[in-house]
Amino acid sequence: LRTSSSHEEGCEREFAVLTKRVVGENNVTGLECVRVEWVGGQMQEVAGSEFTIPADLIFLAMGFLGPRKQGLLEQAGVELDPRGNVKGNVVDYKTSVENVFSCGDMRRGQSLVVWAIREGRQCARAVDEALMGVSELPR
Repeated sequence: LRTSSSHEEGCEREFAVLTKRVVGENNVTGLECVRVEWVGGQMQEVAGSEFTIPADLIFLAMGFLGPRKQGLLEQAGVELDPRGNVKGNVVDYKTSVENVFSCGDMRRGQSLVVWAIREGRQCARAVDEALMGVSELPR
C-alpha cells in the first residue's frame, strides 16, 4: 500500500478490525474494538483480541452503498433524508443530533470523490468551529 502524508505523520493502519462500541458519556473518549478474521466466508471475532483506541472525534467513512442504518446511526438517532442518507445541511454539516456531522457520501449519497473531499474539508471546518468557537481552516 502507498504511504500517505498521514502515515508519515504517524497514523497507523488497522485492518480486520470491528468497532464494538463508542466509549464515553456525552463526549467520545474512545472506540472499543476487536480483531476479526474470515472463516468460511464469514467474519469471526478473534477471542482475546479486544482493544480500545483513544479518541475525542470519530469520522465514519460509509462508502458508496449508503450508510448502514442498523447500529451506530440508529443508536445515535440521526434523521435521514427521503433517500435514506444522513440528513445534514450544507452550511455547517450538522445533523439532527448535537455534535454529530454528516458529509460526503453519507450525506449526499453516491457521488464523485471530489465532492466527498470538498465536503470533508468544509465539514472539518464546521467541526473545528463547533469545538473551538472559531476556525482558521479554509472554507
